[in-house]
Amino acid sequence: MVAGRSARVRRHIAAGDRHRAAEEYADARAEYGRALALIERARGWWQSPLTQLRWVRAAADGLTVLGEIELERGRPDLARGCLEEAMRRYAEVSYHESDDVSIVLNNLGVTYERLGMFAESDRVLHQALEIDKRIGRSPDAIATSLNNIAINHQAAGYPGDAVLAIERAASLAGLAAGTVQQLAEERSFHLMAQGQFSDALVSLNQQFAVAPPDSVVAAHIAGNLAQAYANLQQPVEAQRWQRRAIAIRRRRQPDSLPLAIALHNLADSLAGAGAADEAGPLLDEAIGLAEAIAPHGAELAAMRASRAWQLLEADDPAAAVGVGERALADARTAGRQSTGLRMALAIAYDQLGQPDRACAMLETARDVCERISPVLPELRWVQITLGRFRLDQGAVGEAAHCFDRAIAVAETMRPGSADEPGLGLLFGTARSAYHGRIEAAWRNGTAADAAVAFHAAESFRARALAEMLTDTAPARPLVGAAAEVVAELEDTRRRLGALYRRIEAAPGAALDGIRDRLEEKAELLRVRLRALDPRTADRDYPKPCTVAEVQCCLDDSTTVAVYEVTDDGVFLFAVRKGSFAFTRLDADVDAIAAAVDEVSAACHDGESSAPAEALGRLGEWLLRPIADQLGNLAVCAGEMLAMLPFEALELDGVPLAERSVVWSIPSATILGRFGADRRGRRPERPFAGFAVADAPGQVPLPGSLREVEVAADILAGEPPLTGSDVTVDAIRERAAGARYVHFAMHGVIRDGRPLYSGFPLTGERFLYAYELADFDLCSDLVVCSACDTAKGEPRAGEGTVGLAYALFAAGTRAVLVSRWPIGDTIAPKYMRRLYRRLAAGEPVERAAHGAALDLRRTQSHPREWAGLTLIGLGA
Repeated sequence: MVAGRSARVRRHIAAGDRHRAAEEYADARAEYGRALALIERARGWWQSPLTQLRWVRAAADGLTVLGEIELERGRPDLARGCLEEAMRRYAEVSYHESDDVSIVLNNLGVTYERLGMFAESDRVLHQALEIDKRIGRSPDAIATSLNNIAINHQAAGYPGDAVLAIERAASLAGLAAGTVQQLAEERSFHLMAQGQFSDALVSLNQQFAVAPPDSVVAAHIAGNLAQAYANLQQPVEAQRWQRRAIAIRRRRQPDSLPLAIALHNLADSLAGAGAADEAGPLLDEAIGLAEAIAPHGAELAAMRASRAWQLLEADDPAAAVGVGERALADARTAGRQSTGLRMALAIAYDQLGQPDRACAMLETARDVCERISPVLPELRWVQITLGRFRLDQGAVGEAAHCFDRAIAVAETMRPGSADEPGLGLLFGTARSAYHGRIEAAWRNGTAADAAVAFHAAESFRARALAEMLTDTAPARPLVGAAAEVVAELEDTRRRLGALYRRIEAAPGAALDGIRDRLEEKAELLRVRLRALDPRTADRDYPKPCTVAEVQCCLDDSTTVAVYEVTDDGVFLFAVRKGSFAFTRLDADVDAIAAAVDEVSAACHDGESSAPAEALGRLGEWLLRPIADQLGNLAVCAGEMLAMLPFEALELDGVPLAERSVVWSIPSATILGRFGADRRGRRPERPFAGFAVADAPGQVPLPGSLREVEVAADILAGEPPLTGSDVTVDAIRERAAGARYVHFAMHGVIRDGRPLYSGFPLTGERFLYAYELADFDLCSDLVVCSACDTAKGEPRAGEGTVGLAYALFAAGTRAVLVSRWPIGDTIAPKYMRRLYRRLAAGEPVERAAHGAALDLRRTQSHPREWAGLTLIGLGA
C-alpha cells in the first residue's frame, strides 16, 4: 500500500512540476495539494519511526514547493503559511542545516519582505546564509542568499547595505551563467531604486529581448520597464508596458500581489495623464487585492497614498487624512513607498489649518528619502514642498537650503541630449526648485543672493544645447552593429515622419496603429544604440556661467537681459560689463500674459490694427527697469515671452527698435561659453540658397524664388537651387561651406515632435530637423524664411527645441526665424535689405536690426516688420 501511495504521490508531483514549468500555477498548486494530502494520510502509527520521519520530511519538501508556487503566483500571504509549516516539519525531524532548510529560509525571507516584514526577512535570510557557509553550498546558492538580502535591504531603505550584498554576490567565483543573468536583472532593480532610470532602461530592454514570451519573468521585466518610462515622464511608453505586464499577470498570476502592483502603476499613470475615470476602478481593484494579501505591506501604503491624492484632488482633505493615517498605522516600516503618503498627508493637514503637523510629515519624509539615497527622485518633491512651507513661515534661510537640496537632486536627472524628451520632462518637474530658489534669493535681497538667483536661472536653460556645442571634436564613424542600428533608426525616423504627415492630412485608427509600432521600434533602436556605443549615452553638462563670466564677454555698450517667468512673478537679470541688477517686475504674471496674448493675436490677424496700448504696457513692465541700459540688447526670454517681439515694445511711445539693436540668445551661459567665434574652419563661399515654391499640398510661394535670387545676386554667390533640384543631399553638400544659408519654402512645425519639424521638398521628400542637426555647417547665419520657424516644443530646463536648435547643433552661429506667418510680399523686401547690409560688412545682428527698421519706415504694424527674429550665440 505504501508503495502504491508513493507512486501516486510521484505522479501528482510530476504533473505539478509540468504545470509549474508552464506557469500554470493554479493547476500546479492543485497537483501538489493532492500529493500533500496523500503524504499526510500515509503517515501512520503502525509504521516504523524511520518511515514516519521520511513521510514528515516528504511533507516538508512538498510544503516548500507549494510555498514556492504561491510566491510565483504572487500570493506571499499563502506562501507564508506553507513555508512556516515546512520549517516546523524540518524541526520535527531535527533537520536543521541542509540545502532544503536553506531553500525554505530563503523563500521565507522573500515572503516576509513582500509582506513588509523586513526585520523578520533579514533574520531568516542571514540564517540561510550562515547555513550555506557552514555546509559548503555552491557559489550560486550563496549568491542567491546574498541577492535576497540585497532586495530586502533595498526595500527596507538601506541602499548602501543592498549594494554591498549584491557586490559580494557578483564577486563569487564559479557562478553559473543563469546566476550571473539573475544578478544583472537585480542590478537593474537597484538602479531603478536609486533613480538611475536611463541606465536601467538599457539593461531592462536587453533582458526583455531574451525573456521567455508571455512568462512571469517577462511580466516582471515589463513592469520594471513601465516604471522606468514612468519615472522618465514618458507616459505613453509606460502605459504600453504596464498593460503588457497586466495582461501576463492576469493569465499567469490572477488575484496576486504582483497583479495588484501592476494595476496600481497603470492607475497612477492614467491619473497623471488625466484619465481619472479609467484609473479609479483599477486602483480599487489593486487596493482590494493588496488588503487581502499583504495588509501591512509597503505596496498597500503606496496604493493608499494614491487614494489620498485623489481625495485631495476632490477637495476632501479630511478624508485624505483618514486614509493616510490608517495607511501609516498599518504599515510596519517607513520605506520609500511612504514618501508619497506623507506628502499627501502634509498637504491635507495644511489645508485643514495644521501647518506644524504638515511640516513634521515632510521632515519625516525627507529623512526617509535621504536615508535611502541623497539623490532619490522623490526627494526633490519633498524638499520643494518643505521649502515652500518654510517660505510661507518666513524662514527664508531654511527654505533656500531646501531648494538647494532639491536642485542637487534635479541636476542628477538631466537628459543626455535634446532627443530625450522624457528625461527633459522629468527634469522639468523640478522647475519649482529653481524658481523657489530665485524667490528665496529675492526675499533675502543681498548681492550674493542675486548671484545665486542668476545661477539658478541659468541652470534651467539651454544646458543640452551647451553640451552639443561643447562637443566640437570630429566624431569617429560608428562601425559594426552600432552603424547598422543607426541606419535602421534613420530609416524608421523617415517612415515615422512621412506617417505623421499622412495622419495630419487624414487621421485614422489604422494609421495610429502603424505609428505606435514605428514609435516603439524607434525607441527600442535608440536604447540599443545607447547600449552599443557609449558616445550616445549621457554626458556631463557645461556648468552655468556666473555673472562675472558673462560680464567678461561683453563690451561697454551691450546689456544681457534674462527674463525668468515663475509662479511668484517675472524676474529680470540685467548684466552689463560693469554692473548687475536683479529685480522682480511690478506687474504680475497674469497681467503680463494677457498683454502678450493681445500682441500675439494682433500680429497673427492680418486685419487687426497695431496693439499700441499692449506694446506700451509691456514696454513699461519689461524695459523700464533697464531704460538707461538700452544700447545693444541681447534678450533671453522663455515661457510666455519666447515669441514676444521685444523690438516692438514701446517706452514713452518709441519702439525699442529705434533705441537699440535687439537680438535673442538661447541663454547667458551660451553667450558666455560660445560668444567668441572658435570655429575650426571658415566658410569657403558666400551663399547657398534653396527655394521650393510648389511643395505638395501647400500654397504656392512665388516670392520664394525672388528671395534667393536677389540674395545670390547681392552676395555674388552661385545660383540657388530651386524646385526638384532641392534634395536633402544637395542641401547638405551646398550648405556645408557657405557663409550665409537661406531656406525659402514652406515650414512645417510639430510642437510635440520638434525633431520631425522641417521643410517639405518636392515629391514626397522632407528635410527633417533631426537631419539638419547632423549637417556640418560653418555659417554666420541661416535664414529660415518660412512660417512659424521660431516655434518648437518648450522643454523645461532647455527652452524651445525646434529648427533653430537643430541648426545650432549643426554648427551655425545665428539663425533668422519667423514668429508668425510672413507674407509672401514682405519677405523679399526684408531679405533684400538684409543682404545688402551683410554685403556691406555689417555684423549679422546689426544687419537684421537695420533691415527690420528700414521696413518699419513703410510698414508700421509689427506684424509686417517684427515677424523675423535673430537668435545668435554671441554678442
